Parts: sequence; structure tokens; C-alpha cells
Amino acid sequence: MSPAKVVNSQQASAVRHKVVALTFCLGLVLFLDRAALSVLAPAIRRDLQLGPAAMGGVFTAFVWGYALVNLPAGALGDRYGARRVLSGIVVLWSVFTAATAAAWNLLSLLAIRFLFGAAEGGATPTVSHSFAHWIPAQERGRAQGIYLAGMSAGAALAPPLVTLGLVCCGWRATFLALGFAGVTWAVVWLSWYRDDPRSHAGVNAAEIALLSDAGADGPKARMRWRSVLSAPGLWAILLMYFTYGYTGYIYITWFPSYLMEERHLPLTMAGTLAAAPGVLGLFAKPLGGWLSDHITARYGLRLGRRVVGMCGFGLAAIAVVPGLLVRSNYLSALFLAASDGTAALAHGVCFAVCIDTGLNRAGTISGMMLTMGSLGNAVSALTFGAFLQLTGSWTPPFLIGVAANALGAVLWLKIHPERKLV
Repeated sequence: MSPAKVVNSQQASAVRHKVVALTFCLGLVLFLDRAALSVLAPAIRRDLQLGPAAMGGVFTAFVWGYALVNLPAGALGDRYGARRVLSGIVVLWSVFTAATAAAWNLLSLLAIRFLFGAAEGGATPTVSHSFAHWIPAQERGRAQGIYLAGMSAGAALAPPLVTLGLVCCGWRATFLALGFAGVTWAVVWLSWYRDDPRSHAGVNAAEIALLSDAGADGPKARMRWRSVLSAPGLWAILLMYFTYGYTGYIYITWFPSYLMEERHLPLTMAGTLAAAPGVLGLFAKPLGGWLSDHITARYGLRLGRRVVGMCGFGLAAIAVVPGLLVRSNYLSALFLAASDGTAALAHGVCFAVCIDTGLNRAGTISGMMLTMGSLGNAVSALTFGAFLQLTGSWTPPFLIGVAANALGAVLWLKIHPERKLV
């Protein structure tokens, strides 16, 4: 019986949707743990007697740990499956989250933060590997968007929740509680999730038929690195995500300072408005994934991925200009937040392309892409500050971000999601 007839004769189970819901919770926990240090930094600096430069080094330690492990951890997930690898990753980063409570000086905090970043580095590539087995092509964009929306939800919830923990229990106890939350998620994932949908008790034949294109039935291809690395399509994906990492990091690192120093907003108002990109991302990421899947169903994979990718990056470039020119401080914040929000429309599509082109090696391809995004983060932090100091104006560094978004939009024309890299 053909997959279409199976689907018509039996309603498909929805276990794949529960997998996506669990990854949303994972994204939320991941960013709660990641953002906690930013909220608790003043208390930590006071207790450990750290200066601003030292704290900046602690923030950077996470980035380097994260960047170094994306690729090997993604390959590990491809080899051993998302059930064991992702459970281990979450337990490991939760241990280092809790271990932050034991930090006694700068060196210990640097080491813990580096190891925490390294442990978190494998999460997103392994989620991509899971989706390659559990999510059919016509649902990959929205699945990735929902997972990434969990990260935005974590970023939005971190300030009030972590502040409450700080007030009630102190910063050390707050880190211990966050570590416990991650271990709880890992236990649920390990006990319920299965690498092969066919071995899950809740999956029926109709859902298996829907997943027939998801890579679960195919043999695991051997990774031919020379062939993969020489593929122009891969480098278009990697460079595109480098531009996304470059521009996205501006809103994490420099946007609050712009609102306070250039727009002269008070600290409380600037902090409130600086949360706008994260709030917009919470809705934009699943929306962009849904749009991509909808267009894919009607016009094919290439158009479905490219249209959302190009429009998201293109609108992000356009929105910056009025954000810099308008006189109203609130309109300025809105336009600049919209720049990050419209780019977020393409975020889930970026990872959907890794699954489209990588299938059983989606974790490896996602890891490579994330590594390039982390390099974009590092270059962004240095370049933005250097041009701000050199010119004494906020406009040139923001315009470099505009150029990066425009380049990213053009690079989508070189991305072929229908062509397999492995």
C-alpha cells in the first residue's frame, strides 16, 4: 500500500508534534541557563570582586566553548542518535550550570563558563538530527521555528525569573535550581524519546508513512568530507549564517547601549525596549517556518526555503535605515527591533535547509553552520566596537550590519535545499 493510501485509511498519530513540543521546552531551558549569567552578573561581580573587563572575559569564554564544540558534537549525534547524545548534553550543561554556584574567583568562573558553552554547543545540531528522522519535509520549517521560539521564550523569561531567584535565594541557589530543571528535561527525553520513530509505541503506520521522506528509512551515508566541503551549496549556507550571526549579535551586545547612549533613554526604559527583539523572535521564528513549509507544499522546496530566507534578511536590512533616521526614540527602537525580528523569520528555515541537504548527517551540517554563526558573533562584537570608537558615530557600524543582511539575502540564491550534500 502506498504512503498516500495508508494516510487516507488511517489518521496519523501525532507523536512527532510531542517531539517538537519537547524541543521547545529544551530551547526554553537552554536560554534560561545561558541568559542567567547576564542577569546575575552584578551580584556575582560584587561577591567575587570582579571588574567589568573581567566579566566581559567570562561572557566571551562561553562563546569560544560553544563555537569549538558545535561540529564534533553534531557529528556525535549523527553517529549515536539524539536520544543518548542529547540527554547527555543536557545533563552535562546542567552540571556546569549548577557548578557556577561553586565559583570562588575569576579563574574558576572562566573555566566553568567555557565548559558550559562547550556542553551547550551540541544541543541544536542534535535537535536537527532528531528532526531529520521525525519531521517530514513539509513540516521542517515550522518544527525548527518552534524549537528556536523556545529559545526566545527563555530569553524573555530569564530576567523576571532569575531576578526572583536572586531576591529569594541568592545567585548561587538560583544556579542550582536551573541545573535541576535541565536534568529533569533530560530524564523525560531519555525515557520517552526514540531515535527510530518505528520503535516508538505511540507511532502508527500512517505517521510512519508521513515520515517516509524524513531520512529514518534510509541507510546512513558515509561522510565524504572532500566532496561535502567542495560543494558550493554548503559554503553558501555557511556564509549566509555567518551574516546572520554577525547582525543578530548586535542586538544582544550593543542595542541596549545604543538606546542609552545615543537615544538617551533611562536605564529601565532601555532595558524594557531592549527585550523587544526577543519578543518579536518568539513569534517570528515559528511564523517564518510555517510560511516556508506552506510555500514548499505549493511551489517546491527551493522556492519555499529561498523566499522566506531572502525576505527575512532583506527586510532586516531595510528596517535599520528608518531606525537610525527617525527622531522618535520609541520608533527607532521599534524599527531596529523589527530588523532583528524579520531576520528571525528565516532562522528556522536556516536549520530546515541543513536537514534538507544533510538528512542523516543533519547534525554535522548544522554544527558547521553554527560554528560559522559563532564566528560571526565574535567578529560582530569586535567590529562594531572598533568602528564606533573610530568614527564616534553609531551609524557606520549599524550600516555594516545592513550590508551583512543584504549579503545574506543574496546568498540565499546560491542555496539549493533540494540537493543533498551527503
